[in-house]
Amino acid sequence: MLADVIGTYVDSLTEREFDAPFIALLRLHGFTDIHFRHGSFEFGKDFIAKRLDDGVLCQYVFQTKAGNIGIPEWNQCRGQIDMLRTDALAHPNFDAAIPRRARFVTTGRLVGGAPLAAQQYRLHLDSLGEAGFLTWDRDTIVEMLAVDPGSLSGSGAALLHVLGAQHRELNFEMLERYSRTWIRSDSSPLSLRDALEAAVIAQHCRLENRLDLACYVSLMLVRSLWATAHGKYPLPEPAGVSITSGKNFFRHYAGELWSACSGSYLGADELLREDGTPGAFAAYPVRCLTIVELLAMLGLLERKENRELSGNVADYLAKFVAVNAGAAHPISDRWGISFACCALLLAFQDKADALRGYLRAIIKWIADRYDAESAGLAGPHAGAPEETICLLGSAFEHTKLNRRSESYNATQLLDLCAVLEDRELFDLARNEFLAVDIHLPVVEVDDGVGQYSINGNGQRFEANMPYEEFWPSASSWRVAPHHKRGPEVFYPESVGDIWDQIAISCVVRDRHFVQSWKRLTQRVENAGK
Repeated sequence: MLADVIGTYVDSLTEREFDAPFIALLRLHGFTDIHFRHGSFEFGKDFIAKRLDDGVLCQYVFQTKAGNIGIPEWNQCRGQIDMLRTDALAHPNFDAAIPRRARFVTTGRLVGGAPLAAQQYRLHLDSLGEAGFLTWDRDTIVEMLAVDPGSLSGSGAALLHVLGAQHRELNFEMLERYSRTWIRSDSSPLSLRDALEAAVIAQHCRLENRLDLACYVSLMLVRSLWATAHGKYPLPEPAGVSITSGKNFFRHYAGELWSACSGSYLGADELLREDGTPGAFAAYPVRCLTIVELLAMLGLLERKENRELSGNVADYLAKFVAVNAGAAHPISDRWGISFACCALLLAFQDKADALRGYLRAIIKWIADRYDAESAGLAGPHAGAPEETICLLGSAFEHTKLNRRSESYNATQLLDLCAVLEDRELFDLARNEFLAVDIHLPVVEVDDGVGQYSINGNGQRFEANMPYEEFWPSASSWRVAPHHKRGPEVFYPESVGDIWDQIAISCVVRDRHFVQSWKRLTQRVENAGK
């Protein structure tokens, strides 16, 4: 059954979707010194890698394709295979002095006349005494993934349950629980298998039209890998490879979301009108906040490597939040990190006017949800039913709700105002929240493995953090006790990047790392390195 599921996964991949899981697959099969070479100057080689074969170090070269290869495709690929076999131009780590092994890889099969053409070509090369090549097709890849003990055959029945989930069964909570199995006691090749599991699950989400969940699965993988590697200097190679794969998964799926959204949903009520169901009132802000969170995380991820894309995403979000009121209407505390990610990207990209207008709108929304006639919003781990009841219930006489005073949304708003050093907005928010008696919860964590889990060691809960009532005359931005205590830099940021630290918040939903936020807004990178 697993082979059938993996076969469906392989069949669904585009060429570039195959890149990151292919790297993890190569690592699991003993390859080292792997480099991705696809582009204008690949010289027929999408990947290069080395492996010991019977005690001899060999230089492998790979050309990868997606789908079935017929005669027309084979004729186009033959020139690339010739370069794969013979050309020494590839990468500084390419070793032309050791035996070369060429592999033509496709997620499909050779069909029609292509198998015979490939066979005749190999015989021709043999007759000339030239270097040959082997083909890894769909069946080879499925066997490597589903049958080889080092790959997904070692996964349990729970993976099949996840891959069989559809509709409402396929949700964030279920995926987050499963992703905890990727948190291991030590870094090992199992982390590479976890990356393959994440790739298969993310693609399943995409095929179920849940591109958002595909993005979140990628973030969950990153979270779990940092938890597994925690405290190790330098970062173990399997963990580093798998974390890079997780980021590439996210980059791909969030890039698909960007392609779907870019230029759309900038008209009044355009996104709202897409959903004609009675639940649109609650679904619309959720869709808005999911879009701003995931696109902002894409913009933050690309802020160094693809600055143009990062800027374009910020430009889009500045317009999106101005016309989509739902982006400023978190329906529970689980969506606070969504507007926080958006605000951080807007701040990083100097979208000051859009950012201040956005934060003002959220402040008003939160204060209105906690006034004398309202019961407040649900907590950060509430499910959809509880979110909806808290959002709508107080408007109906038959629904009796106890008032929830805590607002983690309000906490994050005050912290955003603090790191931005926006005194006017801080005083406005603080006054509004005091007026409706909002409590400001904060989860503080040590720089240990507890930071990665919803419930873990080294966590402290402050039910109502005592912020300054007004912005102080002193120049410091630290206007609450948690700004002045605890680790200044946490492990994922110290070894990786600020983005990695924010990714953890996107998974656990109930904590954030305010010092990391501050460094991001100040463009202070690589703290602790």
